[in-house]
Amino acid sequence: MRISKFKRLKTIEKDKEEEMNKLMVGECFLYGKNVVAQKETKKVGQSITYYQVISKSNNSVEYTPIFDYMEEEKGEKIWLWI
Repeated sequence: MRISKFKRLKTIEKDKEEEMNKLMVGECFLYGKNVVAQKETKKVGQSITYYQVISKSNNSVEYTPIFDYMEEEKGEKIWLWI
């Protein structure tokens, strides 16, 4: 997953679990102290973990862990010549 996308993932705090009901099937999110902390500690090439919603019913949300690697941004690079 690219850095910018990972940094924008929603975070769910342990005491705010009701926020999971707002997530849509297929949506990715961060949950738990160590998983959320990855936003500040992980660098390109390192492994990351996040969760993806796979189904929802009345008051329950089923999700699965995703194991991935942090990728750099793709696109145009700017070179400065001094």
